[in-house]
Amino acid sequence: MDIAKQIIDQRINKILEDNQEIFTANDNERNRSKAFLLLGVAAYLDIDLTEAVQYLTDGGSDGGFDAAYIVEAQDSQLNVVLFQSKYSRKLDKDSNFPANAVEKAVNTIKCVFDPSTHIELNVQSRKKVEEIRSFILDGAIPYVTFVMLNNGLAWNQEGQNHINNAFAGQSQVRFEHFSHSDIMRYINREQVINTQISLSGKAIQENFNYKRVLLGRVSVMEVYKLMEEFGDSLLEKNIRRYLGKNVVNDGITETLLDTDKRQNFFFFNNGATMICKKFSFNALQEQNWIVKTDDLQIINGGQTCKTIHQTVKDNSNLDFSQTYLLVRLYEVEDTENPGIIQDIIYATNSQNPVDFRDLKSNDEYQRTLEIGAHDLGYVYKRKRDNALNINVIPSTVAAEAVFAVWRECPHLAKYRRNEFFDKYYSLIFDNLNAAQMVIAVLIFRYCDNNRKKESKLDGIKEHRLYSQYFMAYMIGKQILKGAGITLQEITHINFYEIKNYFDQNKELMYSRAEQAMVDILKDYFNNESLSEIDGRTMAAAFRRFDIIERYLKNKIWWEANME
Repeated sequence: MDIAKQIIDQRINKILEDNQEIFTANDNERNRSKAFLLLGVAAYLDIDLTEAVQYLTDGGSDGGFDAAYIVEAQDSQLNVVLFQSKYSRKLDKDSNFPANAVEKAVNTIKCVFDPSTHIELNVQSRKKVEEIRSFILDGAIPYVTFVMLNNGLAWNQEGQNHINNAFAGQSQVRFEHFSHSDIMRYINREQVINTQISLSGKAIQENFNYKRVLLGRVSVMEVYKLMEEFGDSLLEKNIRRYLGKNVVNDGITETLLDTDKRQNFFFFNNGATMICKKFSFNALQEQNWIVKTDDLQIINGGQTCKTIHQTVKDNSNLDFSQTYLLVRLYEVEDTENPGIIQDIIYATNSQNPVDFRDLKSNDEYQRTLEIGAHDLGYVYKRKRDNALNINVIPSTVAAEAVFAVWRECPHLAKYRRNEFFDKYYSLIFDNLNAAQMVIAVLIFRYCDNNRKKESKLDGIKEHRLYSQYFMAYMIGKQILKGAGITLQEITHINFYEIKNYFDQNKELMYSRAEQAMVDILKDYFNNESLSEIDGRTMAAAFRRFDIIERYLKNKIWWEANME
């Protein structure tokens, strides 16, 4: 029996045992499948389980996808990752991802990304589809990755035929298989990688400022072998997430596939920067060194290496033996040079877009919040973690909640996640204490849970799917007004008093905010019936700043409608 399958099954049991409030179906097998889906989404996106919950859409009429991740990128690009999950309890057998499920996924893409088509959807799936279509109608170009998640084998040739017949030559769509083995790499991502790298031709090694540096070139096939063996474990210290299809990665792929450009790839790419605790090689050998490394990590060029791996894998018929990449290898020991690794990572990852969460995880703001949250009875996770518990607060969730509730940016909080720990870091975390952070998270989670409950009330049912960030903002304002305090006055001293006020009044405050939003939207849409506003237009309204500036930051409006 596959040991990895056993471990994943055991992990699923633990997730179900610790989080019964999330897995509420009477069908145990359905709950197990949902837990596997949650674990797979977290692993693929490299996020916490707590954060991954919000992307699930599984259930009847889900439109052919069980989860959806949407993020707005640069250059009018929309990155969408859809998941379809199949979990088998037969741990002693391997089966292919069903070909008919692949066919369903193909049809899902054709429907979801064409705003003119009609598709029957449940509440959560409809919200995701309307968000996607609202971006498309605004001119965004979608790049779609459909992840087939299972604890078995990839699809067979019949499944591949469905993909080829629909999307052959289509650069905006790719299908990817993600299995229990890939999830295991996520769970064990802290592994130490001791391996060797085969350099091609001559290289330069120099001792510099009590550190060792090696510059050389490697075949892209060597990069492929490293990524094939170790995968994302090589990128643990790389603060840039792999973005899948985008303009930069498309350019790398095009160069690798172009017969004339391929041989000059070395000159077209910035290369990869790696660090290790120690490297060694035969210095008596003039060239073609085999470099042995201890604790190897790629800290810059992760997207290039991932793209090389995928391109070589998809084009095994092509000859990449004479295609090379520049490599910089630093021998650095953190104990001898405290902070040097973080400084190198920061300096070599100054391009955009960058996810700085791991980089910022050790700074003073994050450590202070961790200590403060612990004293209040909560666990603040500065770094990625696969814990799933209501009292566990990942830093990403905290940033999202604070940005919406206290920093008056609910219109940005949803689609700017990649910039929380970069562009908006100071705005979010400056002068933020643990009490303020926890209150914001409690408000945000309450509003997000209500979003999942379908309303039958006219007006409210039209906006509830899209307005949870604005609801959280409005409740935060009501708490400050009701308690007669300013945000700066929320501290550990009155935390439980403020929390009790929220718990006792949250239903009333939420109801008041929802009805006020109905009035806002009626005025915003020139008294047009909200039932006549389609979901795409409604979703777009909550992405813009108009509602915040025209109404919610307007003191006259607020006093007339919310006090």
